[in-house]
Amino acid sequence: MKEAVVLMRFLRHDPVGQRFGVGVLVLTWLAVAWTSLAFAVSVLLVLGVSEVVRRRREETAYVADDLEDLY
Repeated sequence: MKEAVVLMRFLRHDPVGQRFGVGVLVLTWLAVAWTSLAFAVSVLLVLGVSEVVRRRREETAYVADDLEDLY
């Protein structure tokens, strides 16, 4: 616990510590942003692939003639 207090004092009072803390926050934010961006792109990719597969299945689906049942 004493190490955490020393680290917080360092980050609050030392200009190098402040820059280091800001740098770590920026890098953390960028990592989270890129992770969510990669997730969003992967979701769009999966949706696109599923749409292509659905359209191909519709093209190859056999059409059943319902009029034959009437006679």
